[in-house]
Amino acid sequence: MAQPKLNNSILQESKMEQFIAVEKQVISELEQILQSETDMNIKAKKAARLIMGTLSDFRNMIREKGFKRDEDEIYFFRRIKPPIHAYLIFFSILSEIETGKYHLSDEELKNLIDKKMRMFRHIQRDNLDFVTYYMEGMTHLDRQYFLRPTDILKVTRHSTSMMLDPELSTTYDVVAANIIAHQMLKKYLFPDQDAVKTRMPASPKLKWTASKSDFIEFVYGLQASAAINYGDVEIKELCLTLQSIFQVQIEDPYRIFIDLTNRKTIPVKFIPKMEEGFLRKVDEMGGKGVMSKQEL
Repeated sequence: MAQPKLNNSILQESKMEQFIAVEKQVISELEQILQSETDMNIKAKKAARLIMGTLSDFRNMIREKGFKRDEDEIYFFRRIKPPIHAYLIFFSILSEIETGKYHLSDEELKNLIDKKMRMFRHIQRDNLDFVTYYMEGMTHLDRQYFLRPTDILKVTRHSTSMMLDPELSTTYDVVAANIIAHQMLKKYLFPDQDAVKTRMPASPKLKWTASKSDFIEFVYGLQASAAINYGDVEIKELCLTLQSIFQVQIEDPYRIFIDLTNRKTIPVKFIPKMEEGFLRKVDEMGGKGVMSKQEL
């Protein structure tokens, strides 16, 4: 498929309007490729050509005129580039999975899919603060995350693309693309998950009686431990679910989390308290053998 060309009407618009128009056009064409009846490997190649051609056009436009305002640059690297880049990741992984169907057993294919999902979880755990920020739709740190060059000193294996292509990268737009690609893959590979959620039984009558900061410490600790869905759960989703179960209302979970990290004393208090309570219970059971059903 030929890469999109800007028609005369688009050329007369401002550059940001050009970016937005092309992004909408490209996403539409990528969806058409995905819904076509051709082999997934062919789809992936078509999508890759379209995306790489589009990104090349974007790079040339930026190189020629730059951005008028910081706000335009932030919008491009937060709203325009990541969704397009996400399709490249999405199609690449689908192609690998489709190829695996020809030579892998069912168990090996399942392990391949699990491996890809673990990759996304590793990326998100490595960038937990940003993932929470991005998924919550916050904007107060956009100048740090979505401007070139960035003042953020942290460099990870996920930010090396910024150094390879500084004209078309910020530190975190690639992470944003992986977040979007992860959501796309989950929806494509596991379309029945939402239906299962609607059939979940009602939660028992439980009430959270510790502090709200203890609750946030518990939620973030639980997510970071990968104990729920192998870690494949967003903080927002986990927090809302547990708020419903424990009948507690948290207005701004992320802000409380930031306050915890800024504690002058030890930031973690509730989790050690849980550990202490559990070990005390174990000590109390010493010599009594296995706990009774009532104690469990």
